Amino acid sequence: MKLVRYNPINELAFRGNSFNDFYSFFNTKPKTDESWYPAVDILNEKDTVILNIELPGVKKEDISVNIEDRVLTIKGERNFENEEKKNSYFRKERSYGSFKRAFTLSDDVLIDDVDADFRDGILKLTLKKDNTKEEVKQITIN
Repeated sequence: MKLVRYNPINELAFRGNSFNDFYSFFNTKPKTDESWYPAVDILNEKDTVILNIELPGVKKEDISVNIEDRVLTIKGERNFENEEKKNSYFRKERSYGSFKRAFTLSDDVLIDDVDADFRDGILKLTLKKDNTKEEVKQITIN
């Protein structure tokens, strides 16, 4: 049997975590007044940049995508479903409200050639790259 020195600080930390877990278990306040951020996967390929944005429960009409000053901005809103208010909930974890994500685009991305597809709660943006630019410029030394 291994002897371990008693440390009262560890005991307090354990009890504090137990209290927080207990309190959060009964926290039923809906998250209607908080912002939420959809998860985004970014794939950088040779000729394209592909963004897959998770937007479950968001309607296509509630999504806005624009590019200004080489910044791609995705905005939208997931509305709180009013018919659920008549039900009594024990716990509510889904977030509602507006969101906004912004990404700075590199110089090789063509901002005039963007494809957007929204299917099964995933917004897929495909941005084409301009591969005609020289990646390395050779400088002659005199």
